[in-house]
Amino acid sequence: MPQDVQAINLYCGLMEDVKARLALIRRFTSGGVPVGSNQFTYECVSVQLRKVLESIAFASLCANKEKYSEAHANFAKHWRAKALLDDIERVHANFYPIPMKRPVTKPDGTKHLDRIDTGFLTREEFVFLYNRCSEVIHTRNPFSESERAINFERSVDEWAGRIETLLQLHLVQLADVTMVWLVSMHEPSDGKVHAYIANAGTG
Repeated sequence: MPQDVQAINLYCGLMEDVKARLALIRRFTSGGVPVGSNQFTYECVSVQLRKVLESIAFASLCANKEKYSEAHANFAKHWRAKALLDDIERVHANFYPIPMKRPVTKPDGTKHLDRIDTGFLTREEFVFLYNRCSEVIHTRNPFSESERAINFERSVDEWAGRIETLLQLHLVQLADVTMVWLVSMHEPSDGKVHAYIANAGTG
């Protein structure tokens, strides 16, 4: 299997996992999966949110494996999402997904896509949310004098929505800046994730 096809298949597989986990999060917040208490709900949701973020990070690694492995031969051993993002960023500054609006057909028949400017999970929010989820997951020291409540700043549904806006239709810029992947999280033909290779200069 050609390397680019294998990498795209790995990427799409991780995005399918993200979709499934976001759907589960929605079921938690709507009461479709009763767990007994609000505290348990937040703990269950935090596990799923952190796994979503880790999948996004590792998907970025799939897209830039060759370039990344030049500097980090032990890339397969990475498990901390923030550290992974930081390391990828040192090698390829523009690795983070770029959320796009749906294509608009121009008079000449070509299709044009614009970036989404607001309402998506930013690189900084990624780190914030990952850290908050980690705080919830770990058992609190009973002797701790810090506040028990953890401020997520947004509701879980809002965070899920920002992740969905980031990924619904997004560009992945490869370390080779002449190429990008256009990734659709839901293709009407089969409802699955699809990725397409494009020239970065086609706009």
